[in-house]
Amino acid sequence: MAHLQAGRWAEGVERLRAALALDPAFAEIWSNLAFALRQLGRTEEAHAAAARAVALKPSLPDAWNLLGLAEQDLAHFEEATLHFRRAIELRPNFAAAWMNLANCDQALGHIHDAVSRYGRALQLDPRHPELHYNLGHLHHKGTGDYAQAIAHYRDAIALYPDYGTAHHNLSHVLFLLGRFEEAWPEYAWRPPRVAHLAALAQHGRAYLLPAADALAGKRLAIAGEQGLGDTLFFLRYAPLVRARGATLDFAGDPRLHGMLARTGHFSRLAASAADLEDADSAGPRGASRGATVLAGDLPLLAPEAQSVASVPPPLALTPEPSRLAAMREKLRALGPPPYVAVAWRAGEPKTGLLETLFKEVPLDVLAEALREIPGTVVSVQRAPRAGEAEELAKKLGRAVHDLSETNRDLEDALALMASVDELVGVSNTNVHLRAGCFITPAPGSPGQALAGTARVFVPPPYEWRWMATGPSPWFPGSAVHRLKRD
Repeated sequence: MAHLQAGRWAEGVERLRAALALDPAFAEIWSNLAFALRQLGRTEEAHAAAARAVALKPSLPDAWNLLGLAEQDLAHFEEATLHFRRAIELRPNFAAAWMNLANCDQALGHIHDAVSRYGRALQLDPRHPELHYNLGHLHHKGTGDYAQAIAHYRDAIALYPDYGTAHHNLSHVLFLLGRFEEAWPEYAWRPPRVAHLAALAQHGRAYLLPAADALAGKRLAIAGEQGLGDTLFFLRYAPLVRARGATLDFAGDPRLHGMLARTGHFSRLAASAADLEDADSAGPRGASRGATVLAGDLPLLAPEAQSVASVPPPLALTPEPSRLAAMREKLRALGPPPYVAVAWRAGEPKTGLLETLFKEVPLDVLAEALREIPGTVVSVQRAPRAGEAEELAKKLGRAVHDLSETNRDLEDALALMASVDELVGVSNTNVHLRAGCFITPAPGSPGQALAGTARVFVPPPYEWRWMATGPSPWFPGSAVHRLKRD
């Protein structure tokens, strides 16, 4: 138990197994073993240990709770619910079991039951930070009651000031409501940044963000973070930082290097900050060595652009002329203009979680939205499932041409986004590419260059950059179509 209390899980498991060798019918030891194994991520073993505990002593509420947690880890939410209920029957004031039961309700989409059971858990343990966080998360992602979400996130932070996920999710709600000045400090708690700081600390290094008013003459390596679209999203602040006198390098995914080089904002491009450091070390003595800044921290270096009214435009991106010409020729071979690109899914689903990384719009909804738009429809859906394009074509009543292979090369994707007349679908990397490029009519065609816009479907829970209501300041001119929570 001393090992477990100190967080030395592997040592604790070893001692517990030694104790069980002496007394294999000791249910409480099996229960503690289940707890330790779960901490080590050994879910199947934890499940077996918890099942052994309840078999030996069915009156042990902690063991039933652990069995429920193991089932929950395996995404067996219905089974987990039964075990949490049994734990509560044995110990009605078991706050953690009430919370875990509510977590299962949330995962199963039983939102009102979850609200009620979180409330019961808070009555029993009002100073439990995780309870406040979970209830805030439920209102944020489930009910859409943003005032309650903010209140509970802030309660969780008051009880545990270093609660990073509470800070991070609080920033998302504040962004959704347009309260950007309050949101940016909270966004600094995002998981990639926290992990970056921890990794530096392990090597005795600190992450020192330069002052916004002292950037003149500084050399900054902008490190890409999160996904490709997120990196492009935050690079809109790079011109403002450069205007303050900083020299900018980029350290990140090489697939972005060509288009970023053409912006003229970056002196050097490398796959990682370490590559830039190696180049500096190999250079002449006294060569300029700068600081590394995460892309998501660029807004902190441009305080003049931190309000909802002062969001800078997306970073301007220019496609390669030869690729642009080839893409336009490919579209002409498919059919007459206007050309409409569509995508209906992005990200990977996570069973039972209320989260925004996975987005999908039903094909019949997409077909209905496209029905009145003339021209040639092309699919830019990444990794479409078998038969999806054909199903959309059937619902739409006209051909849907598959150009999903353009997603394999960002330069091709950028050329396509600069060539189509419409982009309709969920938010993905193509939306970020489209936002940055200017749509220039082909030679001999009427019209003028226009900033790339899109018609974006935003399913609930709404992603923070698409706002809770109205247009998004991040994507000027784009139409936002929010699917209702029902």
